[in-house]
Amino acid sequence: MQRGGVWYTAVAPGARRLFRGRHYRQMEVVDGRVIVTSRRGAVLLDTPLDTLAVTGLRRGLLLQVLTRDESSRTHVFEFRPRRHAAGRAFADTLG
Repeated sequence: MQRGGVWYTAVAPGARRLFRGRHYRQMEVVDGRVIVTSRRGAVLLDTPLDTLAVTGLRRGLLLQVLTRDESSRTHVFEFRPRRHAAGRAFADTLG
């Protein structure tokens, strides 16, 4: 999957999935790892693909891919309309 923009947040177990503010991040899948960075280059998520499992896919104006890691933390990825195909490819990659 090529590098591209996505809205991303991680949610602790038991917390609400409410975006307090949307910040556009860069996401890429490289060598079996999911890497999410801020616009300034700070790494927000760097994890192997096999540690994330898709728990939901919501279609609408934004395509929302919900995943969960081994510590039950929810990771929310939202893709703009022109990036829906990339979001579906990402969800398919995770299984």
